[in-house]
Order: sequence, then structure tokens, then C-alpha cells
Amino acid sequence: MTEITTQKPPEKTLEKSDHLGHRQRVRKKFLSSLGKELHDYELLEILLFAANARQDTKPLAKKLIAKFGDISGVVNADMNLLKEVEDVGEGAITSIKIIAEIINRVLKNSAKTKTVLNNWQAVLDYSYASLKNLNYEVFRVLFLDKKHQLIEDELLGIGENDYVAVSSKAIAKKALLLNASSIILMHNHPTGDLRPSNADIKTTNEIILALKNLEIKILDHLIIGGSGYFSFKESGLI
Repeated sequence: MTEITTQKPPEKTLEKSDHLGHRQRVRKKFLSSLGKELHDYELLEILLFAANARQDTKPLAKKLIAKFGDISGVVNADMNLLKEVEDVGEGAITSIKIIAEIINRVLKNSAKTKTVLNNWQAVLDYSYASLKNLNYEVFRVLFLDKKHQLIEDELLGIGENDYVAVSSKAIAKKALLLNASSIILMHNHPTGDLRPSNADIKTTNEIILALKNLEIKILDHLIIGGSGYFSFKESGLI
């Protein structure tokens, strides 16, 4: 009598099958609601599929969420901080930063195609998404035409933790070059404290003075933090 034996599939084959099956299930779950029913880590997990074709990306996704707080924090995280996370390689960073740039351009186009004063929320959304999760201070300027439409968004200063130097002359020169009629200043406070510092107020007044004779108006100066924004105009500082 011939003895019939059965062999279990190799452990790696089982792991691969489970791995691929899990990816398919997550994709179907995403498509069923276009992501609305997924947790942050599941969205991030899908984003990392291409960067980690042979690995389960769920543990890495959860690790990133734990470190940076939420998916927004991950997408806007500094590259050097991302590199410090175990198992985050060039592919993962590329996938994450591509999403960050896509979001930035979508919001920029939204502001660019609408009249700013009649769509102030578009400017706030754009500014908030661009600056709220940075752990270093930056200063950006929105240059507007006569119809209050966005001409250009210019990064004019990058600082350390809580200070960034800005040249009022550089802003005036750029405004003339773009033939801008007005501008909106915006910078972030990584500490989350939305109150303007003495330096913020001084810088704003210097820019107002530099543009006064050029007949270029400053519509507002926005300070962006994790909890919201501060408007110089709404607070009577402009």
C-alpha cells in the first residue's frame, strides 16, 4: 500500500498569500467608500504599498501615525524626521511627499482660480494646510492682482524653531516684478502659540511702510498654528 502524505505549503508562501490577500481587502474597503470608512493608518498603509511591495505596510503606517500624531502630521513631517523612523526608506518618503505636493497644488489652484476676497476660506484652507504641521518657521507671501486673484505664492524665509528673518525690500521688489496690486503675508508658529510676537508686529509694519509708496496693499498677515490661525486684520493690527 502506498502511503499518501500531505505537505504544508512553505511558511513564506502562506505569509505571501496572507499579505496579498490583506492588501486586496484593504483596497476593496477603500473603493467601497472612497476611503471615508478607513482609519488614518489604513489610508497611509495603502499609500505605502508601492514603496514596500513585499512587506506588510500596516505596522509601518501605525508607527508613523504614533510618531507624528495623525495622517496630516505624517504627510507634512520634515524629511529628516521621517528618515529617523525605522523601515522608512527613500520609496516611502517619496510616496508621502508626493501626496504633500499634490495637496499643496490642489489647494493653490483652488485659491488661484477664485477671487480671494470672495473666497477667503479658500485662502485660509490653503494657508492652514501648507503651514500648520511644519516644525520650523517659514514666511510666505501671496501676491494678488487687481481682481484679488493669486499671481504667485512665494516662500521668502525659512527659520529655525521660532524665528524667521524677512526682508521688506525683497517683498517690495517681488511685488513690483509680478505687478501685484496687493499681498497677503503668512507664516507659522511651530509652538502653536498664535499670538504675534513683537518681531512679527515690527516686521509687518516695516513691510507696510515699504509698500505704502508703491500703492500695494497688505490685505492681511496670517499666523498659522496647529490650533487655527491669527489674523492681523481681524485683530485691528492692519
